[in-house]
Amino acid sequence: MSSFSYAIAGQLAKRLSRRAGVFKDIYYTAGFSEPFDAYLSRCITAYLFTAPAVTITAFVLHSLILRYPPLFSAILTFLLLIIYSLLFLAFVLYYPVYRRYARGLKIDSRIPYTISYFAALAAAGMGIEALMERIAEVEDVKEVAREFALFLTDVKVLGFDVLTALERRSRMSPSIMLSLFFAGLRDTYITVGNLYEYAAFMARRLMELKRYTLRSVLNSISMVAEVYITLMVAAPLMFVTMLAIMGMLGGTIAGFPPQLIILILLIVGIPTSAIAVLLMLDGILSRV
Repeated sequence: MSSFSYAIAGQLAKRLSRRAGVFKDIYYTAGFSEPFDAYLSRCITAYLFTAPAVTITAFVLHSLILRYPPLFSAILTFLLLIIYSLLFLAFVLYYPVYRRYARGLKIDSRIPYTISYFAALAAAGMGIEALMERIAEVEDVKEVAREFALFLTDVKVLGFDVLTALERRSRMSPSIMLSLFFAGLRDTYITVGNLYEYAAFMARRLMELKRYTLRSVLNSISMVAEVYITLMVAAPLMFVTMLAIMGMLGGTIAGFPPQLIILILLIVGIPTSAIAVLLMLDGILSRV
């Protein structure tokens, strides 16, 4: 698929890649294994194949099924094609940003413990390359292990020196915490060279930040629990009781019978509220 799409849109992808700017850096910090040009060529090829299908389907729907005049069908088809193009472009641009953000969250939730282990190994007098290699081997979270393995790739495969490799990892890490750690590790390596003192200091600070984050998460979960009780228990009970009384008295609300509003509340309102609460919990727990 990659070779096929690159053969179709490779030249256009190269021209767009030279103008990508910051987005290209975001792409490489998102953890993709394929080059940026290959990603662009795949997206362009997908659009070239799907856009005609969307256009033909929309025109057939408007002209043959809905029986609109040909000119009106063409205008509606063109508008739908514009909407599809904008949505496709938004997905192409947003997906690497979302993936970078997700990787950063995974790294941030794990990095205090990783740096603590780094400090314990540094206390034994291990060199920086041996430290990186050991952490890349034993780290359970693959996103963290990948960042340390990339340092080894820069040094052993690409031939960069330790300082340049640390600067590259600091610049290309999706996690602000890990980026700061690599930047500080580079400065420590240049100046005093005591990796243990620096790693222990960073571990203590990140553990304090972790405890603060956990307290914040607990407070947020308590707030979500109160919202859940209000939306899922108290509010439906109150509204159903009020609407049932209005139904017995023969009243209406904006011309709709209370029985219909109760049905909408039970079928649409309560499930929607439950989904909203689940999304809130997912957003809060993703920081842990």
